[in-house]
Amino acid sequence: MKFWTGAAAAVLAILAAGQAFAQSGDAGRGQRLFNQQCRACHTLEQGGASVTGPNLHGLFGRKAGTLAGYEFSEAMTRSGIVWDETTLADYNRDPHAKVPGTKMVYGGMKQPGQLADLLAYLKQATQ
Repeated sequence: MKFWTGAAAAVLAILAAGQAFAQSGDAGRGQRLFNQQCRACHTLEQGGASVTGPNLHGLFGRKAGTLAGYEFSEAMTRSGIVWDETTLADYNRDPHAKVPGTKMVYGGMKQPGQLADLLAYLKQATQ
């Protein structure tokens, strides 16, 4: 019973941390991170092109692998992910662990503060 109580507490802590990311991050720093690490492959503007990676406008609430005009990996289209703060945090921390077989060529953002900043920016910039 102790194991399940501990496991449940860990899951709740992870979920709470994911929700807190966008709330606690600095969108200005997140914009700089996006420009340095993401902009080469992704656009944010409504109607923007999908370049190496898909356009991210309207990302929050969208089912992974469904943006028209971009050819996603089979792994992404079958992932069942709906993008929110938690799923984006998990994916951007380690894309290949979250979606084995993803086409995204990025090793992940390991620093929690940077990840929070990036998510805060994406939450604003993709609406």
